[in-house]
Amino acid sequence: MDLTGHSTDFTVDASFPDAMRRFVARAQRRWPQLLLSGEPVVQEADWRLPEPDDGYSGIVTFSSGQEMEDFWEENGYALDGSGQGPYAVFHRRRTGPLHATTISGIRTDDSDIVQAVEGTSLLMTEYYTISLLTPEDPAADPFSAAVVNDFVGSFYATV
Repeated sequence: MDLTGHSTDFTVDASFPDAMRRFVARAQRRWPQLLLSGEPVVQEADWRLPEPDDGYSGIVTFSSGQEMEDFWEENGYALDGSGQGPYAVFHRRRTGPLHATTISGIRTDDSDIVQAVEGTSLLMTEYYTISLLTPEDPAADPFSAAVVNDFVGSFYATV
């Protein structure tokens, strides 16, 4: 099978496991029969991010049910006839210094945060590198854009 899908990459803080739980809850609202990595989600509030113990990236795959799992096996990360498709989050926990010289392009509703942070440097010591793989480019596909928006929104949400 050829490689498929579109990767949107993030570096996120240590709140990632909690945000992933909220992301799973959003996915289950979209797809009540949600499968995560091929398994049914009984109660998304009890779901916890599996941490890979081998130092490599972890992966959580999302599909609407067995039919989409079968579709994914045959077609990869692609849109099905309903305009939806499987997607995945590849994640890796990192420790050690990360320094970015200049922060720019801040998106928030709080103008005080923008003024305080825009143009400053970033230092982190515990973070995750993330690749969110959607069927298509979110700039061109509404379903993929909705998945990315749900992911980003999961960091803003408190519930």
